[in-house]
Amino acid sequence: MYDVLFILGVVALIVTWILALEAKRSRDFRRRWPSISEDEFVAKCSPGTNRERALKVRRIISEQLGLPYERIHPDQRFVEDLDCCN
Repeated sequence: MYDVLFILGVVALIVTWILALEAKRSRDFRRRWPSISEDEFVAKCSPGTNRERALKVRRIISEQLGLPYERIHPDQRFVEDLDCCN
């Protein structure tokens, strides 16, 4: 009986720890990458970038990574900034 309670306690601690880490990561991401409009996004792209194509890529990245559309910036890196492929 005590073994089961001990295991449940350990699982509860691990889940709490994981949730706290995720919350911190989410706060850090929101602080580092504030929301920007479509016009701001396109303005930060390289000169001559096709607006529609750039916004379509932004939309795809947002959908596939489950990140807020307005927080996708053209200067983000997939692995380092968006935590992709880790």
